[in-house]
Formats: sequence, C-alpha cells, structure tokens
Amino acid sequence: MRKEFVSRQQLDLLPERLRKVEKTDATKELNIYMCHLYEKNRYQPMKIMIVGAGGSYPAAIFAKHATLREMRTANVEAVTPQTAIRILTQFDHVNNGEWNPKYDLVIGISYSGRTPDIKNVYDICNEKGLPFALVTGVEKSTLSDIYTESNKMNIISYFNAEDTTGKERGMISMTSTLAPIIVFDDNWTCKLISENQEALANGEKFVSELNIHDIARKIKQKPVIHVFYEWDTLPTAIDIESKFTESGIANVIIHEKKNFSHGRYTLLYKQNFALAINLVKYRIENQGENTNKSYRSMYDENLAIFLKERCKAEDSNYLEIETVAAEAKQWNIEAMTKLPYFITTIGEELGIDVSKPLKPFPEEAAGLYAYKGIF
Repeated sequence: MRKEFVSRQQLDLLPERLRKVEKTDATKELNIYMCHLYEKNRYQPMKIMIVGAGGSYPAAIFAKHATLREMRTANVEAVTPQTAIRILTQFDHVNNGEWNPKYDLVIGISYSGRTPDIKNVYDICNEKGLPFALVTGVEKSTLSDIYTESNKMNIISYFNAEDTTGKERGMISMTSTLAPIIVFDDNWTCKLISENQEALANGEKFVSELNIHDIARKIKQKPVIHVFYEWDTLPTAIDIESKFTESGIANVIIHEKKNFSHGRYTLLYKQNFALAINLVKYRIENQGENTNKSYRSMYDENLAIFLKERCKAEDSNYLEIETVAAEAKQWNIEAMTKLPYFITTIGEELGIDVSKPLKPFPEEAAGLYAYKGIF
C-alpha cells in the first residue's frame, strides 16, 4: 500500500464517509418527496429523468434501476447532462416548445452541488416549470447562491456535520458514486450499519485474493480491459469504465453479454488485451422451505468458458466479480464497493495515484476541466 498516495488516503476514509451518509435522512427525504409527487400525480405512472456526470453517471444508472423497482414507474431515464438538455429543449424552436417531453421529475446528482452542467439542467427545468431535485453531498445552505427557492425545487443532501474527514479530493471520487447509491437504495439503508460495512471489508478481501502484480503487469503491456455485463449489472460496468478511463490506466470496452454473441467477439481474436472482467450475477431458486439453489444461465456458463479460453490463449487475465443475490440492486452495491479497492490497488502497483493521475495538471486541459460556459 502506498500511504503517500492521495488515493490510498481517500480509500482509508471511505468506510467512515459512507457510515455518515447512512446516518442522514437523505433516503427518507427522497422517498417522501417522490411519494408526494406520485400522490399528486394521482398514482399514475411517473416519467422521471436522472442526470449525472463523471463519477455520478454510474450512480445515475444505478438510481434508474432502483427507482424502476421501487416506484414501478412507467419510464425512468438515466442520462448525462448534455443529453438531458437536448431532450428537454429539442422542440424549443417550434410551437413555443410545447412538443418538448414533459417529466414528472428530473433528478440531478452532484457531489459538490455545483456541477455547471447539472446547474444548466436545473435552469431549464426551472424555466419550464418541471419539478427538479438535487442529490448532493454538501450542506443545503451552501447552495443558496446558485439554486433559488422554489416549490418545484428540492435539495436532498447526504451531508453529515459529524463527518470530520472532509471532502474527498482528487479527480476520481469514490464517494460521489457510492454515496448516491446508498441514498437511492432502501435495501442498503434499512439494514444495520454494521452489516453494510461488511461490503467494504469484502472489497479489501476481494483484492487480497487476486494476483494484482500479474494483472497490473499485463495492463501496463496491453492497456485494454473488456467488461461483460447484463442489464442488472450495467451500473457496475459503467463504473469500471469511468474509473479506469479517468485514471488513465486502461481503455475499457463494455459488452452487453447477449449482444456480444453477434460478432463482437472478433475483438478478442484481433486485438491484444490485458483483462476480461465478467460481471456474474447468480440467481436464487427456491428448492423448499430450508434450501435455496444458486444458478446462472447456460449462456453465462458458456460465455465464461469461452472467455477463460481466450484469456489463456492471449496470456491475459480473466476475472469474475460475482455474488448470489435476490435483488439486482443489492448486488450492484456489493460489487461497486469492491471497485475502489481494485482500482486503487492496481494504481499503486503501477505507481499511479488514481486520485491525482496527472501531476502537474496540464494547463491546456484546465480550461476544459473547469469550463462553465454554454456548450
């Protein structure tokens, strides 16, 4: 472990930060707010858009899955801010925008609460009279200068004044992904806090059982990672892509498992790659009152055999991130809590501080990174 790395310092603080998030009323406030809108909508299916950028985008994907399951709404979308802006304004040039899609709720996720693109989405919602909720990690009062009070605006904050660890620093934020996930998932927050922390301990254990030295060596030689997901595990795949890309460690190509069979396997024969990650969800089948049997589909079994053989032929690593769970949401949390430990440990082996992979930060990129103007 590289204690001098910011990424290791942030990782050591992660359990405490998430413990403080769990103690807030953010999940309860979000549920009350959404239920109020649902009641106002006369219990008709709601149309919801969830928006996230950077590390918050995997959280937005997860939030979509959780909201679909909890609210049984007819339509939930998870998009990046520019896509949201395009959807909300696509017919502004005709008929005074009356053809633009109408949403019962737009939710923006921003760890800092000040992400310019999320603020732009809010401005459009405010102009069009659409309900908007901001899920953020900062105190509500600190945002009064950019978000005006409105009966169509609500701030859901998971800020906890008892947390003395301070804000997470660096380009890659682990908390900005995991904290909103906790807020959106009832199954996590309804458990005892001590049980939830076991998922983080499993992250340490997961990494300790891997040959990190060999995985890192091959990534350095062939910086390409293939990730295989199904609908339930898409948030984890997006999170892997986000973290490895932003750290500069490797290029990540993600494949929906069944769609992979339509010719995408050509890549595994034509190009060198270091690692194939198979996100495996074991389903639970009831076998009686006292016994359950876990299983995965025959396609999944065949895919695993195929990937193992290709990795062996290419001298690449094959890795399964798996668990047995009845709920997809629970599994995504368990898997996504392993990723901070995995990416941090790989970075340490390569001598890369994943929280600050660019030192010094390039001046020519600074303008793009901090851009706040119109896109």
